[in-house]
Amino acid sequence: MEEKSTLKRCNTQMLKIHEVRPVWRTLPPLTYEVKKANIKAMLLTGTYLLQEHIQRFTGNTEEQKCQLCQIEKEDMVHFTLRCPALNEQRQKVLPELKQQIVNSIGQNKWHEHFMGNKELLLQAIIDCTKLEMNILNINQKSAIEIEKISRKLCYDLHVTRTLLHLQLVITGQNVAKSPGCK
Repeated sequence: MEEKSTLKRCNTQMLKIHEVRPVWRTLPPLTYEVKKANIKAMLLTGTYLLQEHIQRFTGNTEEQKCQLCQIEKEDMVHFTLRCPALNEQRQKVLPELKQQIVNSIGQNKWHEHFMGNKELLLQAIIDCTKLEMNILNINQKSAIEIEKISRKLCYDLHVTRTLLHLQLVITGQNVAKSPGCK
């Protein structure tokens, strides 16, 4: 299962029969929270449909570009951390996520491991339990908090992306709010 590209950010060693993933285990019994977890689970399993995936079906490499900003390929890193059209949502949630990670591992380890490392930050957002095993020792309480915060981030990004795509269809215009990807 390790070699499945759709599961590359998933801690597959936790995939055991009758064992619930943290994305579901930390979930309050509210419909709204289940919707958030559903989006997070699709990102976790690589089944959230981004332009990068659509291109695989059509064969048109031009279709890989993000429809919101038209700057670069819409892959998981772009969608989650770089697309300028989604900056507002990230700016609302990422500081809280960073603070939770810093509280767990310390400022020095944050700078050592996360500064400039988009892939590692993406891993923390998608499945922080994989970080526990490979890089950092994040305690169970922090992992639950990181899961809750990242579930909100993923859902907020999804909702905004969906609304902007609808706006794009209606107006036919690029909707990025600022030039360039961060």
